[in-house]
This record gives sequence, structure tokens and C-alpha cells, in this order.
Amino acid sequence: MVRIDEQSMDELMRLVAGRIESEDHSLSYQDERFLFWLANDLRLGLSRAERSKDERDSGEFARRTIARITARRAEKSLPRRELRQRPAPISATVAQSLPAASRERCVTMLDLAVAAGQGREIWDEPCDRWLELPDDIPSGRYVALRVAGDSMAPVIEPRDVILIQLDATPRIDDLIVARLPDQSHVVKRVASIKDGRIELASFNPGYDSIFVSRDPSPVVGTVIARFTRE
Repeated sequence: MVRIDEQSMDELMRLVAGRIESEDHSLSYQDERFLFWLANDLRLGLSRAERSKDERDSGEFARRTIARITARRAEKSLPRRELRQRPAPISATVAQSLPAASRERCVTMLDLAVAAGQGREIWDEPCDRWLELPDDIPSGRYVALRVAGDSMAPVIEPRDVILIQLDATPRIDDLIVARLPDQSHVVKRVASIKDGRIELASFNPGYDSIFVSRDPSPVVGTVIARFTRE
């Protein structure tokens, strides 16, 4: 059997992602069993020593392929919008500003590191910028955050602004902002919800998943829009 090098593996993942996406099977791309089978099939004919090493590689192949497919879908479902902002007319915290901003079809916007464990408690932060809510998004409870870190690249890059719908119930593959036990905040993809835990995954394969308890809910809100960087 011909060995699959790193470049060939990336090309294979691209082709698998495109084929699954073109088939339009809404659940097939979430089926890790299929991807593990494909990875294992690539190892047929290897020696016992080679299979031992490739046992780890098959899991990595499945994880990276899932991340690639879900990233492509997220990019399509969250097209980049024009960033329209204005100075906040009042000096207040995020919690205090929410009602006033909502009355003017705006949301509070923070230049806050919500990734890489550098976040702080959102609600107590002073807010001096408002983001104008796009016309096609109904009034509601939102907050806008400027992201730091590259764990969600290429969908969400450092300094991107994302719009968070507060109090939303997350589903598998939703992008969410979650509060970690140390009170920092991260933006991640919901990879699984089971056994009382939520698995938070990154699009960047260089980052491992984070597991948080479902109760009390760590979810601040769901990402419903992303905006062009300044």
C-alpha cells in the first residue's frame, strides 16, 4: 500500500469534504463512524507496527475532516457583513447599556479577548461602542464581541466582530460563546452534548476540545453573524 503523506492527507480531506457536502446529506458529515471507517480503510495492508502508529492517525484524520467540513458550512451560513458602529451615547457597562442600545436598533460592542483564555466577565465591562443591528435581524437581546486568538480560523479570524444572540439554546455545530470555570470566555463550535457535558471544539486543528458542564449552563449565546474587520 502507498503511504499517505501530510500533503496527500490534506488533499484527501478536501475531496471528502466536498463530496459529502455535494451529496447534501444533512447528517452524514456529522457521522464520525464513517470518517473513522475511511481512515481505517486507508491502513489496510500495513504491517502491525505501522498499524499501531496509524491507529492514532485515523482518529486525527476524522477529527480534522470534521473540522474542515463544519468550517466550510459555517462560512456559508455566516456571510461577512459590513461593520457599522458608532460611539456609545452613554457611559455604562454592558449590562446597563443593553436596554438603551436595543431601543436604537443597536447592540453593545466590546473589544474584548473572548478567546485563548484571556476574557473577563462580559457584563461588568464598560462599553463605549455600539454596533448597528443589520436590517434583516429582528430586535432582541444581543452583544457584539471582537475576537482574539486563532482557534476558530479560518471562519473567525483575530479581530473579527461577531454578533451573539443571548439566551439561545445551542445545538450541535452551533458556534457559541461560553464561560469557562475561571470566568474567561471562548468562542467555539458545539461538537457534542452528552453525559452532562458540552464538547467545545475549534476549527483550527492545533487546538484540543474543551469540555464544560451543561449545568449550570456555560453558554453566553450563539453566534448569528460575523462582520468585516476594520
